[in-house]
Amino acid sequence: MKRFALLLASTAFVTPALAADPVYEEAPAPAPMMIEPVATTSTWTGLYIGGQAGVAFSGDDDGASFDPGNTGVFGNGTFNGDDNNAGFIGGAHIGYDYQMPNNFVVGAVADINYIDAETNRSYTTPGGSTFTSNSEINYLGTVRARLGYAMDSVLLYGTGGLAYAGVDNNMTAPSGGAFTGYTFTQDGDDADVGYAVGGGVDVMATQNISFGVEYLYTNLGSNDQSITGTNGTNTVNFTSESNDDDLDFHTIWAKASYRFN
Repeated sequence: MKRFALLLASTAFVTPALAADPVYEEAPAPAPMMIEPVATTSTWTGLYIGGQAGVAFSGDDDGASFDPGNTGVFGNGTFNGDDNNAGFIGGAHIGYDYQMPNNFVVGAVADINYIDAETNRSYTTPGGSTFTSNSEINYLGTVRARLGYAMDSVLLYGTGGLAYAGVDNNMTAPSGGAFTGYTFTQDGDDADVGYAVGGGVDVMATQNISFGVEYLYTNLGSNDQSITGTNGTNTVNFTSESNDDDLDFHTIWAKASYRFN
């Protein structure tokens, strides 16, 4: 009996001790990290640089005339010309756009281009003597304003401003034969300043890369040339000019730009 009583007493002491063991609480879960949403709306505001390449072409017809003066021996000859030709144009550009809260975009762009464009005209007299005229554009640059409307990553715009170019004009006159004794003088305007207007579309491939297509009509002003010969008695005159008295052409090119947004 004594042993049983001692066992009961031991159990009584142990049970409260076990019941008094400490309870460990789980640590609170860490708060979730807040991730800022990534902006998906494109902005056109910023500086950009890039390049362009395409084709320049003229819609003018031949513009040349020949006045045989006091003799008809040089009249009724043959005119030739190739104003309706096309050539390569390409270069680089730099610009800046600003997108307003209403999605209108205003900006400015300047470009400089190599251009392979020229016009050639000639007149051949019945006797086989030939007068020639050549105008060659060596480079073309523009400084233009832009106004457009942005539809997220697509920008439609119009553009216009100053155009300038380096133009070489050359004329030749026959010598000898029926023109023996004639003295020739040349007169011409180097068309080098005018205007360019057009429009286009730009599309953002990424926030920093855009591609586009642009059309421009460029008018460089008057480009009349004439060569006059006289032998003291008779005077002949060969005149070469654009059909509308201006050196003008159309340009369509593709563009690629890097934007510092």
